[in-house]
Amino acid sequence: MPTSGLLLDLPKNFTWKIMPFPRLWSQIRLSWEIILGKPKPDVVFEPAHTIPIFHHKNTIVTLHDLGFKYYPELYTRFERFYHNWCMDFSAKRAKRIITPSEATKKDIIKFYHTNPEKISVIYHGYNKNLYNQKTTNHKPKNINQNSPYIFFVGRLEEKKNLENLVEAYSILRQNESIKHKLILAGKPGYHYEEIKAKIQSFKPEIKNDIIETGYVSEKDLAEYMRNASVLFFPSCFEGFGLPVLEAFASGVPVVASNTTSIPEIAKNAAILVDPRKPIRMAEELSRIIKNPDIKDKLIAQGLKRAQEFSWEKSAQQHLDAIIKTAK
Repeated sequence: MPTSGLLLDLPKNFTWKIMPFPRLWSQIRLSWEIILGKPKPDVVFEPAHTIPIFHHKNTIVTLHDLGFKYYPELYTRFERFYHNWCMDFSAKRAKRIITPSEATKKDIIKFYHTNPEKISVIYHGYNKNLYNQKTTNHKPKNINQNSPYIFFVGRLEEKKNLENLVEAYSILRQNESIKHKLILAGKPGYHYEEIKAKIQSFKPEIKNDIIETGYVSEKDLAEYMRNASVLFFPSCFEGFGLPVLEAFASGVPVVASNTTSIPEIAKNAAILVDPRKPIRMAEELSRIIKNPDIKDKLIAQGLKRAQEFSWEKSAQQHLDAIIKTAK
């Protein structure tokens, strides 16, 4: 039984149950609970993409993204089979599907021929207590107010477009008037060795200004974001793109890719570029850094856009979907 955390703060009309199981928890353990457990539920909500094999007729599932379809090389053969089977099974048998973006909804329809009417797009929110413009005394290492920096957060891997990202930074630094460092927050991922080799090929004054933090806590991450000059997020594939929203809320201008869900989330509050064109990305970074008016305009638009998202709004829409599905 938990001794701390949110489970202790639930209202009296909530109950919880720990159901340990070594593998295939959703397909087997949850199936067992639905068949034999009491009381019987009116609706089952599975916030991942794996609904039970023996599932309730009123089952809701969240399908976050179909990245494995676009980047199969990031997954083993078994993982590709497993993800595809689970997605197909869930898309066909769930009574309602929730996705975090119209981009993911289109992919579900494209690959699994799903009826659009049973798919609800419900956007994520963000942690307003962490991501805001408030100054704090908490500063993680590598933050120096006298050393401006460009910030990226995410796994350091091919899907996140890190090779083109660091190439764009290298091009940007050809302008000797720009001294910004580049901070990369995230763990190494697929093809990290190639990314590292790319960084090592740069001149010492450039590669020495590329700082890898590895994993950072959520509290540190919010400080890195808040103190950045720009969030640089040229990811090739995103089901939602939460860092873009967190940057908006933190009063940080954004240069991001014009692919998948990012234009939908960012709208006119970010500079969107082709993630395959490092020269173009470097130009847009330079434009923000050198033009305070452009930077201020993006910050204002980002703060306004962030106001349209909240976990409260997302939770209410989830509750509405649950109630509708239970009928």
